[in-house]
Amino acid sequence: MAIETRRSFCRFCHAGCAIDVDVEITDDGHERVRTVRGVQEDPMYAGYTCVKGRHLGDQHHHDGRLQQSLVRTTTGGFDPIAGAVAFDQIADRVAAVLERHGPRSLATYCGTAAYQNATGLPVARAFHQAIGSTSFYTSSSIDQPAKAVAPLRHGAWMAGVHDFETSATAMVIGCNTLVSTYSYPGGLPSYNPLVRLRAAKARGLYLIVVDPRRTELAGYADLHLPVRPGEDPTLLAAIIRQLFEDDLVDREFCDRWVTGLDELAAAVDPFTPDYAEHRAGVPADDVVEAARQFARRGTGAVSTGTGPNMAPHSMLTEHLAITINTLLGRYRREGDVLANPGGVLTPPGPVKAQPVAPNPAALTKGTLARVRDLHSFRGEANTSALADEILLEGEGQVRALFTLGGNPVVSWPDQRKTVQALGELDLHVVVDAHLSATAKTAHYVIASTLSLERPDVPTTIDRWFPQAYTNYTPAVLRPAGEVWQEWQLYAEVAGRLGVTITLPGGDIEPGAAVSPDDVLDLIYAKAKVAMADVRDRGATLWPELAAMVAPADADCTARLDVAPDGIADELAQVFGEGTAAVVISGFDPERHTFRMTTRRLRSVFNSSGREVAALRRREGTNFAHMHPDDLVAIGAVDGATVELASPRGAIRAVVKAAADVRPGVVSIAHAWGGLPDEPGVLGEFGSATAVLIDVESGYDPITGMPVMSAIPVEIRPVAV
Repeated sequence: MAIETRRSFCRFCHAGCAIDVDVEITDDGHERVRTVRGVQEDPMYAGYTCVKGRHLGDQHHHDGRLQQSLVRTTTGGFDPIAGAVAFDQIADRVAAVLERHGPRSLATYCGTAAYQNATGLPVARAFHQAIGSTSFYTSSSIDQPAKAVAPLRHGAWMAGVHDFETSATAMVIGCNTLVSTYSYPGGLPSYNPLVRLRAAKARGLYLIVVDPRRTELAGYADLHLPVRPGEDPTLLAAIIRQLFEDDLVDREFCDRWVTGLDELAAAVDPFTPDYAEHRAGVPADDVVEAARQFARRGTGAVSTGTGPNMAPHSMLTEHLAITINTLLGRYRREGDVLANPGGVLTPPGPVKAQPVAPNPAALTKGTLARVRDLHSFRGEANTSALADEILLEGEGQVRALFTLGGNPVVSWPDQRKTVQALGELDLHVVVDAHLSATAKTAHYVIASTLSLERPDVPTTIDRWFPQAYTNYTPAVLRPAGEVWQEWQLYAEVAGRLGVTITLPGGDIEPGAAVSPDDVLDLIYAKAKVAMADVRDRGATLWPELAAMVAPADADCTARLDVAPDGIADELAQVFGEGTAAVVISGFDPERHTFRMTTRRLRSVFNSSGREVAALRRREGTNFAHMHPDDLVAIGAVDGATVELASPRGAIRAVVKAAADVRPGVVSIAHAWGGLPDEPGVLGEFGSATAVLIDVESGYDPITGMPVMSAIPVEIRPVAV
C-alpha cells in the first residue's frame, strides 16, 4: 500500500478552493481518498477549505455511490446497464421523440452542480444548438434570474463596480458568504472569506448587511438592517429617497451617464424612513444612517444574494440595488487598473469607462414559453415553467429531459407538479453519482464521475477573482466503476444520431475519439490564456493580464436608465400592497402570520452532501429556525415537530430556537426532503420547502421567478 499526495481544486461548491489530496493506493491498484487539506502556498486561497471540501473522500466513496448506470425495469425498480448499451437505447428513444414531436420536445436541465463542471454545461448547450432545441434550462432561472435580466433594463457599466478589497464600504443584501462561500461582484469574496473580511475590517471597511437574520456575516457588520422578508424593495427605495433628500447623488457622473433621475426621485418619494420602519421593520434612523454612511465613504458597492432574488419583486430589488451603485457612481473609471479584467478563461476584449446601453427589446426577443407569456434570456428558458411545458399537451410539448447536476424533485418550485411532470415524460435521463430523489423518477441513471475523477478548470468565478487567477487539475482519482462525465452523454447520443457538436475551438464529430482534455481545449480555445499554458502553470496568478480601464468612446451616447418602463409602476404597486406577501394567491393575513426564508448550511450545498452520512450528521436536518419568543407564542418547544402551511401546501419540520432570527420569521434550508409521501426520518432527511411554492401566482412577470423565499406560512405544533 502507498500514499500519494495529488494537487487539485475542490468542486463541491462554487468556491473552487485549492486542495492537496492524499490518495491511498492498494497493491491491486485501487485508489481511495484518505485526507483533503488546503494548499497553504496557493496565492488565492492560502490554505482555506470548508468542511464540505474536507469530506470529498466521503462523497466519492460512500455506500450509495453509483459505480454503474441503471435502467428502470417494468416493475419500477432499476437494473444495472452497461454505458454503451444505455446510450444506444437513449439515442433510439431520442430519435423517436425528435421525429414525432420536433426539436423543442427534448429539454435539458442543468442544476447548480453543473456549474462546478467546466465541460458539461457548455457541451449540453452546444448539443441543443446543433439539434435546434430551445428547451435549455438551468438553476439560475429559479434562484437569481434578476441578475441577468435587470441590466437589460438598466444597462451595465463595462468596467464593473468597485472591488470589495479596495473599498471603504460595502452593502451586502441577503448573502451570507461566510457560510455559502459564494460571492457577487462588490461583495465579500468567497476565496478564504473570513480572512479577507477581517483584513478589510482592519483597514477600516464599513460594512452594512441587510438580512432578516443576524447571519454570520451580519455579526461583523457595522450596521445590520434586519429587514422583514420580502420588504427589500421598500427599504432600498427609502435609502434611495434619502440619497436624493441629502443631495448625496454623484451629480457629475449622473449628468454624463445616467437618465431617469427625476422620474426615479418621484417614484421613491412616498418611501420615507418612517414608512420603511413601518413596512420593513428597520428603524428610521438606521435607514438614514445606511444611506449617509454608504454614500459619504466614497468607494464600495451594493451586492445582492439569492435571498432577495428568490423573494417577491425580485427584479425590482435587483434594479434598486444596481441603481444605488449608479447614483453614487460606484464604478471603475478611466485609468483604474483591473488586476482581473474579466477572467483568465474568457476571450479578451476592451474594458472602457462607459455604459453598455439598456436593451429592453431583449426582454421579449427570446423564445416564448407556452405558459405565462415568459421569454427565454441568454438562450435559457424559464425553469419555473418547465413542469408545465411537460404537462401541457400540444405543439412544443417537452417529451424528453436530460438532467445534469441537479435534483429537481427537491429544488424546483411546486414539488407535486414537478413529480407529476417527470412521471409523464417519454424519456428522462439523469446523470448522477447516487440515486437521488430525482434519479428515482428517471428511465436511465447514468453513473457520473465526481470532481476528483475528471480534469477541470474553475469557470463559475473566473471573472470574479480580485486578481487574474486560474487553476487546472487533472483527474487525481481513478474511478472504481464505469462512470461517465456529463458531456459524454451528449457526445455519445450525438454520435449515434449523426449530429456534430460545435464548440469555440472546433467540432466533436460523430464517432470521434475525444478525451476530456480535448473538450476543455475546444471550449476554452478563445480564452485569454491558452489551455496548454494553464496546464503548465497550474494554480497561479496571471499579473500580465492586468489592464487599465480605457476612456469612453468619444461618440458614446449610451446612458444607464434608473427609471426604465415599469419601475415606477412597480414601486407604486409595492407601496399600495401594504405587505409583499399579498401577491401570493390564497394569502390570509390572519393565518399566514410568519414568513419563511431560505438559508445556507455549512455542511451541504443545496441537496449535494446529504448523501454523505458524516455531513448529514453535522446538520441533523433542515431545521425550522425560529426566535425563542415565537416558539412560546405558538406553544412549541425546541426540538418539537411543527407544521408549516402556505397557501399552496404544508410540510412538517423540526424547530430549533434561534435568537439570530427576527420574530415573525422561520428560516429553513432549501432542497432537503425526498419524493412526496416517501417514508423518511424527518430529523435526518428533512422536508422539501418546494411543497410550499406556487408557480402560478406571485411570480415575476418578466423572469417568471416564483416566490421561493419570504413565503407566508402558518405554523402550529403537531403531535408525532
